[in-house]
Amino acid sequence: MRPLKLTLSAFGPYAGLTVLPLEQLGRGGLYLITGDTGAGKTTLFDAVTYALYDHSSGGVRDGAMLRSKYADDRTPTFVELEFELNGQRYTVRRNPDYPRPKARGGGFTTEKADACLTYPDGRPPVTRPRDVTAAITELIGLDYSQFSQIAMIAQGQFTRLLNASTEERSRIFRKLFRTQHYQQLQERLQEESARLSQQRIALDGRLEQILSGVQFAPDDPEAETLRQLSAQTHPDEVLSRLDSLVARQEADAAAAERTLRETEAQLEAVQRQTGAAQAADALARLLTQKRAELTGLLPLRENARTEAARHAEDPARLEAMAGELEQLRAALADCEAAEALHQSALRAQSDAQAQQKKADALREQTAKADAALAAGETELAALENAEVQRVALEHQQQQLAQRAEALWRLSGSLADCQSKTQAARQAQKAYQEAAQALEMARTRQSALERAFLDAQAGLLAQTLTDGQPCPVCGSLHHPARAALPRTAPTQAQVDAAKQSAQDADRRAHEASKRAGDAAATVRTLCAALRRDAEALMPERFAPEKAPVPLTFALLRDALEEECIQVQNEQASCIRDLKKAQADCSRRAVLDRQRRQKAEQRAELAAQAEQTGQNAAALAARARALAEQAAARKASLRFADRETARQALSALEQRRDALRTSYDRAAAALKDAEQRCSAAEAAVHALEAQQNSAPGGLLSEKELDALRIQEAELTARRTALREQKEALAARLQPDRSAAALYRKHSAAREELEHRWQWVSALAATAGGTLNSKQKIRLEAYIQMACLDRILIHANTRLMQMTAGQYELERIGAENQRSQSGLDLGVIDHYNGTRRSVKTLSGGESFLASLALALGLSDEVQRTAGGIRLDVLFLDEGFGSLDEEALEQALRVLAGLTEGDRLVGIISHVSALKERIDRQIVVRKARSGGSTVEIEV
Repeated sequence: MRPLKLTLSAFGPYAGLTVLPLEQLGRGGLYLITGDTGAGKTTLFDAVTYALYDHSSGGVRDGAMLRSKYADDRTPTFVELEFELNGQRYTVRRNPDYPRPKARGGGFTTEKADACLTYPDGRPPVTRPRDVTAAITELIGLDYSQFSQIAMIAQGQFTRLLNASTEERSRIFRKLFRTQHYQQLQERLQEESARLSQQRIALDGRLEQILSGVQFAPDDPEAETLRQLSAQTHPDEVLSRLDSLVARQEADAAAAERTLRETEAQLEAVQRQTGAAQAADALARLLTQKRAELTGLLPLRENARTEAARHAEDPARLEAMAGELEQLRAALADCEAAEALHQSALRAQSDAQAQQKKADALREQTAKADAALAAGETELAALENAEVQRVALEHQQQQLAQRAEALWRLSGSLADCQSKTQAARQAQKAYQEAAQALEMARTRQSALERAFLDAQAGLLAQTLTDGQPCPVCGSLHHPARAALPRTAPTQAQVDAAKQSAQDADRRAHEASKRAGDAAATVRTLCAALRRDAEALMPERFAPEKAPVPLTFALLRDALEEECIQVQNEQASCIRDLKKAQADCSRRAVLDRQRRQKAEQRAELAAQAEQTGQNAAALAARARALAEQAAARKASLRFADRETARQALSALEQRRDALRTSYDRAAAALKDAEQRCSAAEAAVHALEAQQNSAPGGLLSEKELDALRIQEAELTARRTALREQKEALAARLQPDRSAAALYRKHSAAREELEHRWQWVSALAATAGGTLNSKQKIRLEAYIQMACLDRILIHANTRLMQMTAGQYELERIGAENQRSQSGLDLGVIDHYNGTRRSVKTLSGGESFLASLALALGLSDEVQRTAGGIRLDVLFLDEGFGSLDEEALEQALRVLAGLTEGDRLVGIISHVSALKERIDRQIVVRKARSGGSTVEIEV
């Protein structure tokens, strides 16, 4: 950056419009800014930095403080700087807030701060102060702080760069040497390490959750070991413990199943014995009753027989028939009783079968519910990471959209650059045509001027008259007048040719400017295009070995390939994202269904248990009734009820035929005989039934023992069923837990391996390794830059101090803080090393100056695009003795080689004598200051 013209208006001590044509100073060498104290020398530096960055050079005055107190109220306050950068001329104009008279009426109003940057290529200017500052920073490649420390070292600021901390120098070097990608690498490694650490914590939590869900009996032999399992326990030990637990639970479940079957068989046998014993007891009680009844009827029958003996044989016959009739009726009653028992047994058996079918259906539904729950758990486990995948895919989709937008912008820049390139070619062609036209116009002008001069004698001869003196020789006679050529041009023709040549020269000059501006624009656009392409596609255009030449066709092909790749990746990402979203929705549905099915399964199991118990009770009752019906049927006189009824009907008909001859005695005898016969028949029938029944009559003690055994077996069966269900309730979750732990522990082992090397790499790049120097990767790169700066700086410092002082970079004093960019000084006169803060004022000035010059050299050598063609120094030379001043000037004079301009503000008289080119600032008696350039 090289200032060309500086215009001040009502700025600082300059009351009116002040124009400083800095181009008169030339393109290189030293120049001095001198003048009265307080006249406004430093204000010139302030004006430059204010125009560029909205700051004064020393940083102690802002724009609002720079309104001239000597200016007229109606004189506007502004600074305009025209500067050259990379062969292009830019103009920036800026004004602060300041009061001005109102356009209408009296009083004042505030003129708002404004700024404008005009480009040389005709693009729309940048307006608004903040945007202008940003555009200037981008153009020059330096912000205000860096510019003031590197290109414009203001009064009192010499030691700021020298005494800057590691962090301050790091921020400066990051911008100058473009080390931000190393910082970005550090940050990406830190982010990756943090992300992996979070994943480790999440996986540890998941493993803890899995282990907390492991179920085992309190009396399990490894219960204490299982309670102590955690995510920190070695996976092999955890899996060994879980597999052993599952094996034990499977063995316990099989043993419980066998014991349950044995208990149920024993219970069924006891229930059969109890039913038979209860039936025998009831039969014995009925037989005792019938025998007592018969014992009471026998005396009555004997009395009736004695009374009937006195009657004829008919009554005896009737009596016999009556006895037989009673036997038939008893036999019919037994048949009916046996039939009723048989029907009751059939109904009980039917009810038991119905209950058993219902219990089997409920158990089948319970088994299906278990299978559905297991399938749901399997599907839920498969969808466990659905939410993580959805978030990752959404982040990937956002990144792809940003890259697509960046590619689109780069395509637009490419099209704009191609258009501007074509325009530049047309402008160059127009300039060549204008140059040819200029050459022709100048040739014609020269020819006409020569012809016109050749014809001057003829024109003069036409004005001669005899007797009148010749204006050339004074003769009164003109014997041989010169003839006027017929093709001699007139003055008007000569003037017209001259005007045409001037017009052609103007057009050629304008065409040359347009062609140059267009070419500069193309160079700027191509450079920006190159930077954007390298930033967006570093693997194509910024490889590690050597940069790839950038052509429009190559960039266009690369953009097409990158766009196609991004579109394909976006389509794939959208598909994956839709699937992940569907998986998340499916997982929520499965989780809700799992809770519902678990509740339904518990209800089905309870219903199946209750129904099974009901079926067993009904089956036992049906068996008891069937056995009673079979025993009763075996003792029957007739095969069935119908046969008994027919026999009874026939006997009653014979009895009715004889009944006419009965008298009351016969009737009484008949009644007695009938009752006794019935009692005897009942006793005989019951005795026969008792004799035919299996087993014998049990005592009350033996029956109570059977009931107690039945209750114990029933309770044991219930306990065994509960134990079986409890074992199943533990076994299935533990199997799932073992499978999930095996899966997640393998993932955690892989994640742990990656986290270890990523975190170690992040700590190395971030300078946080224990027992190591705290040097970040970016700082390490910057240390190398600082070392190169010190090579340049020490070359000049050794010259300015006659070989006494040399700057050095100091490493870390401890391992607890970031370091590596601190400075020290070597005193070669006494061989000591010490801090730069121990230097005297003059020594500190020379060291600061050498460091600033070394930094400027290194910036121009390495920071592509940043061109520092000017250096401004504000005071500081008064602290130097004669020898040091001479050495400093010799070094500064060496800086001016290569078109560099070095400006110095100083009152030192020795500088006035040594530097011819000067900017002189003087105070005016009327107030304010004036400035002029003396070359």
